[in-house]
Amino acid sequence: MRSGILFGSRLTEIIFINNKKNLDATFMNKSLEERLEFVGEATELPPLPKNGVPSQWLPSWIRWPVRYLFLPFIWLDLFAQKIATLMIPPPFVKTGSCLKRGNCCHYILLHKQHRFLQAIHLFWSTQVNGFYLRSTESFFYEKKEVLVMGCRYLRKEGSCGKYHLRPLVCRQWPRINYFGKPQLLKGCGFKATPRDRLNILK
Repeated sequence: MRSGILFGSRLTEIIFINNKKNLDATFMNKSLEERLEFVGEATELPPLPKNGVPSQWLPSWIRWPVRYLFLPFIWLDLFAQKIATLMIPPPFVKTGSCLKRGNCCHYILLHKQHRFLQAIHLFWSTQVNGFYLRSTESFFYEKKEVLVMGCRYLRKEGSCGKYHLRPLVCRQWPRINYFGKPQLLKGCGFKATPRDRLNILK
């Protein structure tokens, strides 16, 4: 009886793993736009890179003091952006609140830089901010070349393990641009409401 239970549980595990592999393979074959469409309503983390999340070679006793050192500059940048939006209001207003699903952290798109700047940008993103490349190839999204990254501090339930030290790119999401449509994921607790409509409702 015990061997039968063990065999049944093992068979279930094998079926689950095979299904997961098929799902991962199908998922990885999708285009970037299809992945972003899918991830908005995803209930699980996307598959990790083939070789797993790469380790950071920059010692923790260097990267954490650096992140604390640059934190005031992040606050200053956000404050300046706030002042700019008060002076020149964008066409949309961000309403709602974060549902803490973590879906916006599944795929982090960073604009690809040129040569030397790209090396610095990649170093800072991976060794200091804690991101990692989900793919070695770059993609084109909204006519711009981007690198697709994940975050090593994202927990399974959707929360951030280093929320108080999150980078600027995380604090700026969702993006309400002056030009173009707002950047939001499906199922996000935030909404982009046209400013004209908001004024009518008031």
